[in-house]
Amino acid sequence: MTMLVRIDQDIQNVQQAIADVVSRIDIIHVDYARAIAIATQQQILLAVFKFCTQKWPDAFLELTLSKRQNLQDELRQTVNSLTDQMQKVLEQCDRESRTNQENLDTLLSKLLNDSMETLNQLLVKHKVLSGVENADKTQDGKPLQMSIRLAEIEFTDRQVMSCRGELRVLSARLAHLHKELEKKYHQKRIAEAELAWQSAWVES
Repeated sequence: MTMLVRIDQDIQNVQQAIADVVSRIDIIHVDYARAIAIATQQQILLAVFKFCTQKWPDAFLELTLSKRQNLQDELRQTVNSLTDQMQKVLEQCDRESRTNQENLDTLLSKLLNDSMETLNQLLVKHKVLSGVENADKTQDGKPLQMSIRLAEIEFTDRQVMSCRGELRVLSARLAHLHKELEKKYHQKRIAEAELAWQSAWVES
């Protein structure tokens, strides 16, 4: 087997390995999108419960029973809608986001922040929070609002952590394979150049 034939075979093997890893990433990514949507839903509902009962109980207690129920009904519908949308956006994101953990984190954080903004507005609408002009304040003077960080969701859900861990391993593997492929292509060009030199040398 000549050097070029062997290198071409190596290139095909690496390309197949890349295709296998990408295929696996696609599968795990769908599982991750579903798992993080479910985990986010649970975490948001818990956050709103704690906010209304522990951080800002007076405002919640001032609501009548029917108003509390209206709040809870709209909360459930809103959270379901937001997390369904989150799952859909994640499932449809491009391969660059799927294979790059930093890009995926940026996308997720934006989706999460947008969701929390919507939920804070919901609490304003139902008189649990004041509006922007007359914002409720914490003890240190900051506006009182709900917030959830991506890390909180990931570290409280085993399925999310499992998918995230496998995606991280697969992404690292993919990066390694792409470097290996570049190296093989470089070796091929060297081999082709050596053959071209030898051919020209003999003919002259």
